[in-house]
Amino acid sequence: MHRTSGIAFPVVRVTGPPAERGRQYGIQARDGIRRSLSAYERVFEHYAGWDWATVRRHAARFAPIVDDFSPALLAEMRGIADGAGVEPDDVLALNTRSEIMFAASGQKEGAPPIPHECTSFALLPHRSATHTTVIGQNWDWLLHAQETSTLLEVTRDDGPSFVTLVEAGLLAKVGMNEAGVGLCTNTLVSDGDEGRPGVPYHVLLRAALDSESARAAADVISFADRALSANYLLADDTGFAVDLETAPRADGVRRLTPRDGQITHANHFRCTDLIGEDLYARRKPHTVARLRNVTESLNAVSSLSVDDLRTALADHRDHPSSVCQHPNETVHVRERTATIAGVIMDVSRRTMHLAAGRPCVARWETRHLAPKPRTP
Repeated sequence: MHRTSGIAFPVVRVTGPPAERGRQYGIQARDGIRRSLSAYERVFEHYAGWDWATVRRHAARFAPIVDDFSPALLAEMRGIADGAGVEPDDVLALNTRSEIMFAASGQKEGAPPIPHECTSFALLPHRSATHTTVIGQNWDWLLHAQETSTLLEVTRDDGPSFVTLVEAGLLAKVGMNEAGVGLCTNTLVSDGDEGRPGVPYHVLLRAALDSESARAAADVISFADRALSANYLLADDTGFAVDLETAPRADGVRRLTPRDGQITHANHFRCTDLIGEDLYARRKPHTVARLRNVTESLNAVSSLSVDDLRTALADHRDHPSSVCQHPNETVHVRERTATIAGVIMDVSRRTMHLAAGRPCVARWETRHLAPKPRTP
């Protein structure tokens, strides 16, 4: 019997200038933000032996970097803190948790490997049944994210309005905007990732959703002084799609373009000349199997419907490290990961299909954004 997950993500709707929409976000997501802070306090203690005061001190290093990159985003984070009744460095710590985890884990003898997953794809119009540009992924992460994830809908006048699925308190993750830009992402881990000061990963994700085209988003990410390695999959309603594999150095960008009308990605570098050693692939070689499996699923159908894509994201081949990931009961509870959500976005139609929980059992919901009026 097919069982349906009863999970549903709360929706937060905000508007206005940066500080005000941040304050609205903080008020509406207060409980989720505080749960996020408690969860990451436990995560950092487990992975690095750091207390929260130490985490906040490291997060504070990024404030001037974010302010230099985008003062509006720093103002928005401070607004989130104000609305949630927490300290600004708490919200900064959430938005730099990836950078801090790399810095912290490298200082603890025998620290467990940092958990990162995700499997993503993009389709050009001739590969989709609707003849539109489609982009999507499974987002896999630590189990507490199932309780803190929030769908953030932002309406504004200072850039494109957007919708993004986030852990409460984060600026952005996977999402799309009214200009027709879609964003998916996969964490990459190279031997150059040390938590160095630079523009944080989640700030760059938000910068992509602030962009008027996928090309513009790719340029923002490419020219930024990035703190970490990461993969950014971008597409827009012009039929353009590109995948950026990045490392934290000036020349650390490689662009992957569609092959047979599609791009697929997991958590390893496909451009091996970009880094010295792929630490994720060494620690978790199942990333190669996930990439193979999602690519085979897409290749099996010449014109892919949303139902076909839902099936691809529910794939259990190579369980427990499958595209649709279930918690591995053999590892420590703090290290267990699972698919937190499946996301499929038709950026041409500004439509998001969202499964809260594992796609094999989750109920898919559909949300719409109004297209941004084109300037004559």
